[in-house]
Amino acid sequence: MPISDPITSYSVSVVRSNLHDITRQARLQLESGGSATVSFVATLPADFLEFTDAGTSLFMTDDQFEDVHTLLRDDEPAFFTALDLFGFRVGSVHSRLGDAGATRGENTGGSSSLESLIDHARRIGSDRA
Repeated sequence: MPISDPITSYSVSVVRSNLHDITRQARLQLESGGSATVSFVATLPADFLEFTDAGTSLFMTDDQFEDVHTLLRDDEPAFFTALDLFGFRVGSVHSRLGDAGATRGENTGGSSSLESLIDHARRIGSDRA
């Protein structure tokens, strides 16, 4: 699972096809050597996060595209996180997380924040790809 993995390069496409409902797509290359694809659709599928040998596939809704594109364009670097912990799944394109200096239990984001989930994933030593 990519956890706060810096994005080293990306490409963005606007798509219209009768093969799928994807309207936009961002392909990410990660510092770890992995890759991720973020596909934007009108209606989020139930299985919105998948881990395969080829990389990570994340689906987001169309209205999230501009936010993701802004992060990719303006943050150097932007980061990618995809977690599946005990059935709780989260995928995120984000800036550097604000947990620097916080100790366990002090995280101001609360127990359900992205920072807390990343901290938990690192503590359990998950190595799922």
